[in-house]
Amino acid sequence: MTKLQLALDGTLADSLRILEQIRRYIDIAEIGTPLILREGVRALHVVRERFPDLPLLADFKIMDAGKEEAAIAFEAGASIVTVMGFAQDATLSGVVTAAAHYGGEVMVDLMQYPDPAKRIHECMAMGCDYYCVHTAHDVRRRDSPVEMLRSLRFAMPDAALAVAGGINLNSIDAVVSVHPAVIVVGSAITRADDPAAIARTLSDRIKGDA
Repeated sequence: MTKLQLALDGTLADSLRILEQIRRYIDIAEIGTPLILREGVRALHVVRERFPDLPLLADFKIMDAGKEEAAIAFEAGASIVTVMGFAQDATLSGVVTAAAHYGGEVMVDLMQYPDPAKRIHECMAMGCDYYCVHTAHDVRRRDSPVEMLRSLRFAMPDAALAVAGGINLNSIDAVVSVHPAVIVVGSAITRADDPAAIARTLSDRIKGDA
């Protein structure tokens, strides 16, 4: 079953307020990079304390010191941590080692990677868990992740693909049709006038109830 991940990039106060409204509709809460930069790992501690049963992804975008930086995320309450596909294999292996130690999981961010299928094969061999087709924030008005997602799904039917980048009510059906493991939605929910209504509709679309 495809999971809905909510990307939280605002303030900690706003993130907690939104989570209170939409918790029942999401499967994973992403403590986004801007939120971590603004609040530090305290954001993970606070959200974990407030929502003890909610899986949390720490969007650390690790590029070096994989074992050490991943440990920071897991010790703060993360269930999943992100590492960039561009990172060295030794860094990726360190993240996987930390995840195994803490009982967590690893998501590889494939943003701008020139040969994502090749990198997924390599990361699968290292023991990573998810592989995120990620359209960068600064170009998402121009680019869509759906075509790359579809191409990778065809080439790698068993890979646990995730997808992120400007997904909203207009694009959700096309994304769902490719059967990713995780769909990441951010501002379509967090900036909505009624976040709960949008989250409920997205959840229903993903689960095939609407």
